[in-house]
Amino acid sequence: MNWLKIFPFLGFMILTALISGKIFLLQKRGVKVSSGNENPPRFMFILYPVFFILLLAWVFELAKPVFHFQFSILNSLLTTPLADYLFLEIAGALLIFISLIFMGLTLHNFKASLRFGLNENNRGELITNGIFSFSRNPFFLSIMIYFLGTALVFPSWFFIGFAVLAIFSIHLFILKEEKFMDEHFGESYREYRKKVRRYF
Repeated sequence: MNWLKIFPFLGFMILTALISGKIFLLQKRGVKVSSGNENPPRFMFILYPVFFILLLAWVFELAKPVFHFQFSILNSLLTTPLADYLFLEIAGALLIFISLIFMGLTLHNFKASLRFGLNENNRGELITNGIFSFSRNPFFLSIMIYFLGTALVFPSWFFIGFAVLAIFSIHLFILKEEKFMDEHFGESYREYRKKVRRYF
């Protein structure tokens, strides 16, 4: 078994467990993690199903080396590796490992301020210490690094395209979140932004 090929799936499970565990602990303490936005834009009702289907296909392809599935739900042109180099797999696995470290540190430094979505009535606190003193967005950076690592381990059109789409979407959300932070944390956030870069 090629352990480098199963590392992306293992990393996905660890990331999911870390985030789910943090959410569970916060909710147990009575912290509302969701933004509580009950009126998402109408176009999201179209994007959500499309994203969900893509995510299912992505998870399936990720799990193939682990469970030795002999079939694919996607065309082979999308899933056939464009390159087959050991150094790419090693580099990808290393990036995935780094993403897990980043995520662990991020969730630890978040304390009770982890939030999903943007809501002025449930915004949490501005965190600037720990890993947040090196990156303003370590949570999203961790996910970006993970997707990049996965695309290196599986350098196919599908995984590369999914990584590009995910990273681009995350970047757009970060820009929206930065505007929200500027409006609601004011000068303290602007001073923080001068000292710490968006990603590194």
